[in-house]
Amino acid sequence: MKQNYQTFNNNIFVVTNGFDGEIEETNNLDTTFSITHIGLMNADRNPVMLWKVLAEIILENYDFALDFQLKLIGKVDTSVKNDIEKFGLSKNVNLIDYVSHNEVVEFQKKSQVLLLIVNNVPSAKGIITGKIFEYLMAKRPILAIAPTSGDLAEILNNSNAGKVVGFNDEINLKNHILELYSQFKNGGLSINSKGINKFHRKELTKKVAEIINQITT
Repeated sequence: MKQNYQTFNNNIFVVTNGFDGEIEETNNLDTTFSITHIGLMNADRNPVMLWKVLAEIILENYDFALDFQLKLIGKVDTSVKNDIEKFGLSKNVNLIDYVSHNEVVEFQKKSQVLLLIVNNVPSAKGIITGKIFEYLMAKRPILAIAPTSGDLAEILNNSNAGKVVGFNDEINLKNHILELYSQFKNGGLSINSKGINKFHRKELTKKVAEIINQITT
C-alpha cells in the first residue's frame, strides 16, 4: 500500500490496525479438526476453491470426514450457503450467525485452524482485514486465501503465523490442509509465531507518537 503513494510523496508512514487484550494460549482446543472463519463471508469472499478441495479430501479420507468441522461465525451470503450444499459439505459445517466479542475470542483460541479469506477483487493485494490481528492474538495456525505477494502475506510470513494460498492454487491448498490435519492427528498442531506484540494497540500508539514527533521537529 505504501508503494502506491510514494509516487506522490516519499514522506509516507504506515500504521496498521491492531488488537487489544493479552496474548494467551490455551490447551482447551476443539477435539475436532476445526477450521474457523470469523466475520462476514460475502459473495466476493466465497472461496469456491476451498469448498472443492474440502469435498475432495472428505471423499478420499474417511478419518478426515469424521474429524473435520468448519465453523462460519458471522453473516454468510446465500451464494456461500448454496455452494456448501452443492459440494456436499453441510454435515461438516456449523453456521453461527452472531456471538458476542468475548465469545468470538474464545472460538478463536479453541479452533485448530483459523481461516482468513480476502475479497477476490483487483485491490486484493492491499487488503488487510481487521480480523488478522485478533487471529494473531489467538496463537493458532492461520490459513489465508489471498494474494501471496500482498500486504497480508507479508504480515503472516514475517510473523510465522500461518500460510497464504493464492486464489486459484488448489494443489497447494489441498496439500496444506492435509499437512495441518496430519499434525492434528499426531497431537502437534501449533504455531510458533513471533513479533506479534508490535500489533498491540499500545505499541501502535507509541509508533504514531514517534511519527508525529518526527514530522513536527
